[in-house]
Amino acid sequence: MSERNLAGFTKFLLDVGYILSLCALPALPFLLRWAAPQYPSVAEHRVFHLILFFLGDLGCIFIIRELRRMFRTVLEDRCFVRENVTSLRRMGYYGLGIALVMAVRLAVAFTPATVFIIAVFFLAALFSFVLAGVFHRAVRYKEENDLTI
Repeated sequence: MSERNLAGFTKFLLDVGYILSLCALPALPFLLRWAAPQYPSVAEHRVFHLILFFLGDLGCIFIIRELRRMFRTVLEDRCFVRENVTSLRRMGYYGLGIALVMAVRLAVAFTPATVFIIAVFFLAALFSFVLAGVFHRAVRYKEENDLTI
């Protein structure tokens, strides 16, 4: 599969994920009502879980939105632009926010899956910040080279 096809397919998956995440927001109360019998903590603290999952899903929506913006620049063959640096930084902050929200959940419902989610989003946030620095440097080099005749 060529790089362009892979990027296009990935953007398609991001578009689907974006739509599904948007649909999940209004469905959260119904999903939690359905899950309550299987998970006593959800039944006992339904509003608390509703707020946390709403914030977590919102963070995911924001991350996917930034990824979709970045993939648009990839498909336009202009990867190293300041907008991508900004998107990577935002994704880092959103990832930290999701990790923090899930850490709050540990106080009510400690599960290994929640610890794993916290670790994944924390590491993804760090990775985003590092990539933002790399992209920032690449944009600077590109701009310097564009000025060189």
